[in-house]
Amino acid sequence: MRSGNLDTPADLLVLSVDLVPCKLDWLWCGIQTKENAEPPYPSGLRSPAKVAIRAWWDARIQQGRYLAAAGRLFHIDSARDFTGRRAELAITATEFIGEQGEYRPDGAPPRACRVFLNPEAVYRDEAGQATGYRMRAEVALIETGRVQVDEHLVVGGVEYLVTDYDNDTDDGVVRGLWVERVQ
Repeated sequence: MRSGNLDTPADLLVLSVDLVPCKLDWLWCGIQTKENAEPPYPSGLRSPAKVAIRAWWDARIQQGRYLAAAGRLFHIDSARDFTGRRAELAITATEFIGEQGEYRPDGAPPRACRVFLNPEAVYRDEAGQATGYRMRAEVALIETGRVQVDEHLVVGGVEYLVTDYDNDTDDGVVRGLWVERVQ
């Protein structure tokens, strides 16, 4: 097997239609970041460097599902049968990066999540014209569900109020939010 050491236990997750993470099973995998000479600077929750993961063949490992391993969270971009004999999978995944934070939904217990903050994101009005710069946050739906306006995020001990959605960013995986620091 080309997988080498499958030495990392991982949870295989799927996001339900109710936006609740469901653990399908756990598996052993080998995780290896694809090295670039100079990986681009991150501009969002998704890391610009792809990750190569190897695992034993399993029909449940599919594009669009998630792997959580060693404190890291991955979205599976593709999973292909490496040998053609249902023995090994070559998985390409996107890792979610960001600061450790907490999502505080109204009427529900707080949830740990990753938050990527961009303090100087261009804000556009309804006509698409840039009107200024605002604080923008990105969160993964697998960790938070769909965050609502007037709910709170806490990052690095600082509390932020969600003031609006970044309408062009909710793609079913990541949601962009406009936030303001709570004084």
